[in-house]
Amino acid sequence: MNDTRAKLITAALGVGVLAAVYLAIHVGAAITPTGSEYSWNIVQLAGDLLLRGTPWPPAATPASIVAVLLSLALLPLFLAWRARRSANKRANVAIAHMATKPEQKVLLEKARTAETKQLHPAVENMPCGQQVGRIIGTKTWAYQGWRETGVYVFGTGRGKTSSLVIRHCLNAPGAVIMTSNKVDGVREIIAGRATKGTIYLFDPNRIYRDETAPDFVFNPLDGIDSLEDAQELAGIFEASTRSSEDRGGDAQFDTDGRDLLAALFLAAALDHLTLATVYEWLADNVGRDAQAILREHGMAGPARTVDGVLNAPDKTRGSVFTTARRMASALANDRLLTWTEGDSARRFDPAAFVTSTDTLVLLSKDGAGSGGALLTALVRAVGKRAERIAQRNGGRLPVPLVMELDECANIVKWPELPSLYSFYGSMGIVLNAYFQSRAQGVRAFGRDGWQALWDAAANRVYGGGVADDEFLASLAKLIGKRDDTTWGTSTNRDGDMSSSTHIREVNTMDIDKLANLPEWQVVMFNSKCRPVILTTLPWFRDRELKARITEPAAKAA
Repeated sequence: MNDTRAKLITAALGVGVLAAVYLAIHVGAAITPTGSEYSWNIVQLAGDLLLRGTPWPPAATPASIVAVLLSLALLPLFLAWRARRSANKRANVAIAHMATKPEQKVLLEKARTAETKQLHPAVENMPCGQQVGRIIGTKTWAYQGWRETGVYVFGTGRGKTSSLVIRHCLNAPGAVIMTSNKVDGVREIIAGRATKGTIYLFDPNRIYRDETAPDFVFNPLDGIDSLEDAQELAGIFEASTRSSEDRGGDAQFDTDGRDLLAALFLAAALDHLTLATVYEWLADNVGRDAQAILREHGMAGPARTVDGVLNAPDKTRGSVFTTARRMASALANDRLLTWTEGDSARRFDPAAFVTSTDTLVLLSKDGAGSGGALLTALVRAVGKRAERIAQRNGGRLPVPLVMELDECANIVKWPELPSLYSFYGSMGIVLNAYFQSRAQGVRAFGRDGWQALWDAAANRVYGGGVADDEFLASLAKLIGKRDDTTWGTSTNRDGDMSSSTHIREVNTMDIDKLANLPEWQVVMFNSKCRPVILTTLPWFRDRELKARITEPAAKAA
């Protein structure tokens, strides 16, 4: 506890006890009169009792005890109120120079409802958008619209999962994808969506499940219809084994290894083979079977890619195969492969999922070979199917698909993700990616990729707890400046006084204020208006969400 807070508590406690005794004396005198007068002037009352022999009312003793206990009980409420008032007061200066009430209307329920009816006229009782937070000092919600993608940057322990991810998943009108590398939010989402459809839980690293058998199976090769698809899948496997800023290795072998892996993926997909077969080809440094399959299906270009590697000098061929094996190292894990093949478990159909109200929870540990590549392949497969369904439906999904990519930088290594932000929202594919810092995003997608993702997001939310001066300075610049006026007076030698006014431009919110935002406060940058300060509401403080989560969980237990 710091000195200021300790002094505040001590002062509040002293005032509370004094006021309680003061009132108890008058209450006691009314109950048990002594024939003396008791002044309402607290100083005179103290003098009468302590110096002038005025008797103590008998009933004042129990009344004092009750009053003191009551004041002690009310003290925490007073301190909490004062803390909220202080936090709001600190934000008041910034609020006055950010989005005005008329400007905020585009984020609120009325405008978002009109927008939703225009985007999805055939859907009844659809939420008007995704709740982000309440306008500070009010109970009025600000919403992210159904055509907007989002990027959320929250420092460690700032409540992004409890206040946003869970809320977005539970309030989604259609299908939902949620990703994570830990158990946070999983129980709540499973319980809160249990009545909406089927729950699919991908958890090869047994982060949440105890069972060793897969909950369902999905073969990423099932979605490979072209060389471009195979190249994207190979890119995902490559990204899962290294960060975008990793400069190690040989650029030539990286390119050749990725091209070889893509060709082998395509061959296996064309012949309805498994990922285990792909790894066998890589482990044996042999791709003759794949080359024959590609030629049989008229894929001359990919066949020549395999042929070029097989006919290269031994050292070159070995280096290319070694590079491809590194990229596909996850396929050496038999436990992971059980999630991609077999008939005993449910089979996951991305196309059917997109038009359902089902939930896909994807969990994986960080690092190479952990399952991150398969997780990302699942996200990609659903996204690609959603694109096709939207195109057949006039360019937009009938009901939005919500994709909450929590811990995005750690486990969703999808190189194409930044480019998708520019058009997925317009198709009704609502992407929200969550990062603990800008540095995380840069490590995962490279500096240009991160900037493309950040710039293309129509909704950007900063939740505090970040110590990146450069990033915070960019946010301060986005919020803008305000005029700061100071007044001064001076006296000349003759005693004449004069006054002066100085106006200078200062940041509406400085770096230190952004770094140390009060708990549950966020700054929302939306393309429709100037920034606003919001207060988020974690699910456990939301009566409706809490009931939807705890009641099914209690029944299951």
